[in-house]
Amino acid sequence: MTARTARVLLGDSTPSELPSNVLDVITEVVLCARDVATPFAEIQDLERRRAESARVAEAVIKELEGFAMQTRVGVRATASAAVRPEVRAHGEEVVEAVGRMITGWQRQYERKRDTTAQQVSQRIAQLKRDMHAALERFLLPRRNDAPVQRFHRFFDGQRYLDTAVVEPLEGVRITLSLADPEPELPRRLRSLLGKGNKIQVGTRLSRIRRIEEPVIASLDDTLLLEAERGPGRLRVTLTKKMGTADVFRIEVARTEDGLLGGRVTRGEGEIIDSPLGDRPVLQELWNVLDAERQRILHSPAHLVEISLDGRRVEDAEATLAVAERLVRCYRGTVATLARHSPNPEELTIKIETADGKREEAWIRRGDLAQHLLGLPAELRGRMGMAELLEGADPADLKTSVHTAVGMAIVDEEHSLPIELVGDDPLPEGVPGSSPGEMTQDIALEDVMMEADDADSGCIELTRVRSR
Repeated sequence: MTARTARVLLGDSTPSELPSNVLDVITEVVLCARDVATPFAEIQDLERRRAESARVAEAVIKELEGFAMQTRVGVRATASAAVRPEVRAHGEEVVEAVGRMITGWQRQYERKRDTTAQQVSQRIAQLKRDMHAALERFLLPRRNDAPVQRFHRFFDGQRYLDTAVVEPLEGVRITLSLADPEPELPRRLRSLLGKGNKIQVGTRLSRIRRIEEPVIASLDDTLLLEAERGPGRLRVTLTKKMGTADVFRIEVARTEDGLLGGRVTRGEGEIIDSPLGDRPVLQELWNVLDAERQRILHSPAHLVEISLDGRRVEDAEATLAVAERLVRCYRGTVATLARHSPNPEELTIKIETADGKREEAWIRRGDLAQHLLGLPAELRGRMGMAELLEGADPADLKTSVHTAVGMAIVDEEHSLPIELVGDDPLPEGVPGSSPGEMTQDIALEDVMMEADDADSGCIELTRVRSR
């Protein structure tokens, strides 16, 4: 049963409109917030170190310059009092030698400053990519259900270049590059609309009566060169043959009352408003290209750009603001789940299956809070949720327990025994849990796995349980 078809109740059996995978989504939100905020905290620390390194280097260089000036003045004053010219000459040699030494020290500090700045810049660039990747992991899978602001398809002579702008969160728009696996290049409208579709593309004077008569064109063999779909509008560019100037453009607009209006431009010249008789064809064209858009949105995608409230997200602060908006969007959901969960330490829902049976799914708030406790207090306040962090102590952050999963390929309904191993095994003869008691058989379909940033070679597990 999918997330949309299952009926979901809150923990106290209150009806809700939440999807059945809401606990998984909340887990992904928390992980995304952590994976964005953790690099951001490191970036802030690196920028402080870079600024401190530059400040120290500039101070040392400046003091060395003063030292060089005092040395020149002192040595020359002493040498000028000498009787022998050789001594005065040696005084100048001392000044030059000391000057070279001090210049060498200054360059050494400059190189150290520049090397530190370069290393910090490289690390910051990598951390920014990590932040962007964390957002991409969360946002890309949500492109299919998000409102589409703009879809554009263009044939460059060899393949279609497909891009889409969708809004998975309020104020957050993402630009996607899509890879359509469709082998027909370019697409003929006959394969989309079927045969026998015609529209008026212009007018001409009849030969005998010299009155205007419509020019009708069949869409069967026309090739789709370009299509753009936005809110309430559709623009299509068609041609009979590639590489010729014989093209015509169709613009279709939908009014607030749902009626369609069309306009056709032939070549670079005549523009006509489509007659009422063409509306069924325009409606069908609208429908099939909408279906094409939905099909292509399910193709492999790459995140090209993120914008927040109309501004392109480029720096770390803006990326953090997107994650903060994400957390803000789900705070209300977490608050609702917490308010209706019988156990104050859990977030609970009940999923009602098609046969009327109910299954309870839950996740411990403390498990989610663990992902946020390692953040600095300021970021924890921005990325956290009160219902998760209330009563949580950063001192309780777990750093020594890892859960290792053996390398095996299993089906959805299969499970593996997973041994929970602490830092140090219990010595022989010391009372404690036996290995059998520390092993639990869990279904891997209920486990979300994510790569651990540490070099432990382990995998972190966040589990949504059911009962």
